[in-house]
Amino acid sequence: MRKKRNPANGYSLVELLVATVLFTIIAGSVFSLLFSAQLRYRGESDVTTAFQQANVAIDQITRDVHSAGYPPPNSFAAGVLLGNPALMAVPFSWSSGYPNTPCTVGSSGCGTVPGDYDLILETDMGDGKGVQWIRYSLDGTTLKRGILPKSASDPVSSTSGVDVLVPYLDNVLNGSQGVAIFSYSGDVNSVGPLLSSDIQKVDIKLIVQSAEPDPQTHQFRTITLTGQAVCFNPNY
Repeated sequence: MRKKRNPANGYSLVELLVATVLFTIIAGSVFSLLFSAQLRYRGESDVTTAFQQANVAIDQITRDVHSAGYPPPNSFAAGVLLGNPALMAVPFSWSSGYPNTPCTVGSSGCGTVPGDYDLILETDMGDGKGVQWIRYSLDGTTLKRGILPKSASDPVSSTSGVDVLVPYLDNVLNGSQGVAIFSYSGDVNSVGPLLSSDIQKVDIKLIVQSAEPDPQTHQFRTITLTGQAVCFNPNY
């Protein structure tokens, strides 16, 4: 005859041990999944931040190139420009012979501007400050940006001061990987070496590294963004 269990006797030690082991396994699995998801979120968040910052930088460069060259020289009488050269905007400045003698892009005559990692634009931004120089320059892994009112002096030396160029985008790997940020082209009919005065398009490529290593792989992740900007205003 089977003896009925009295509920008042509670659970046996074996039953409690089995329940504890099952609970530990289930809880451990849940917390492991949560921890893994948290690490993945942190890694993706760092990459997303890098992507957003690089995307904003490319958008700003594109807008600056679009507006470069305004107001053009043909907006003024020749006599006015002779006495006030800072009134008009040459779309792309260069480092030697500016503004009367254009240089060949990529040659020693152009120095570093316009170059793979350095670009100076001229435009009136509509803020009441007249024509200004806008410079982008890579310093190590930091892309710097600076704005200075245009004057009769050399654009490269004038915009090289630490009080002009300030950090704009960090963790840029183009220089260390030997990949140009800026590359230039003229119109579809242009042949031969490209002169600084004939630039019409700027291709932009940014290779940006996340600020922190991935929590799961412990490796830094990189993203690459590209864009193309067209100068809408007449060339010099």
